[in-house]
Amino acid sequence: MSQVHIIWNPVAGSGAGRRAYERVRAALTAGGIDFSEAMSEHPGHAVELARAAAAAGHGRVLALGGDGTVREVACGLIGSEVPLALIPCGTGNDLARALHIPTQADAALPIALGGQVRDMDAATANDMLYFNVAGFGFDVDVLDETEYFKTRCKNGSIAYLRGLFASIKHLKSRKTQIKWTDENGAEQQIERNVLLIAAGNGTHFGGGMNVTPKADPFDGLLDICVIHDVTKAALLMVLPLFLRGKHLGTRYVTYFRAREATAVCDPVSRIETDGEVMPGTPVTFRIQPGRIRVVAPAAAQ
Repeated sequence: MSQVHIIWNPVAGSGAGRRAYERVRAALTAGGIDFSEAMSEHPGHAVELARAAAAAGHGRVLALGGDGTVREVACGLIGSEVPLALIPCGTGNDLARALHIPTQADAALPIALGGQVRDMDAATANDMLYFNVAGFGFDVDVLDETEYFKTRCKNGSIAYLRGLFASIKHLKSRKTQIKWTDENGAEQQIERNVLLIAAGNGTHFGGGMNVTPKADPFDGLLDICVIHDVTKAALLMVLPLFLRGKHLGTRYVTYFRAREATAVCDPVSRIETDGEVMPGTPVTFRIQPGRIRVVAPAAAQ
């Protein structure tokens, strides 16, 4: 089998995926590196391609695309011995941020080929696997609005910003009860008017929002960020802090680590897992320590 197997998404990043693929392919050829490749052709296809790659026993699989492609490839490789390497070229590239992988394909390739293979945690929201961040509330509202604006503008980042401000205009909180088992095994509980809850294995979501800045994808714990009791005026104050990961000291944020957490809210909300929207609350988030092998810079330790 090949030393390197590329699974790439030609529509990632509004064309950035195809350009990155061409540069990576040229670099591998010039370097005399044995590689093979497969193109993802539709949603869910990269899962099938990754499972086939794991069964074939390739040296490592390079997921070349955005967060959706990375999630699909990771789902296909989970539990296997074949490591996942990232060549980020999507709109958000949020898992790459948590792994300290550059979000430029040319800079990411040396790490993908020569980085350290480590056992990274995975997580579930109910029965749905995720690898970066899952949650509900404001982030799902933003995703819904963003999909609407994507039909009106080609630039994904602009669509996201328009979706963000539309969601602020129609701000919605939910009465939420959260129960969790903390890192010491103790049972905890709170009830708040929640704008957003995020359960982070990684640190960022939404294309760079540093929602769970203390999260470590290798520590066997989820970092839970709850933003609550926020007015529109307060959100406009907190949002710049939130973008930079400086929001933890405000009175609108409860932040804790847990192996498992369950949330029940009224009204119900759909759930977001690594940018994919799934059926809604109640939801239980659970960590799955060391479930997938990934290639990361040695400095990420």
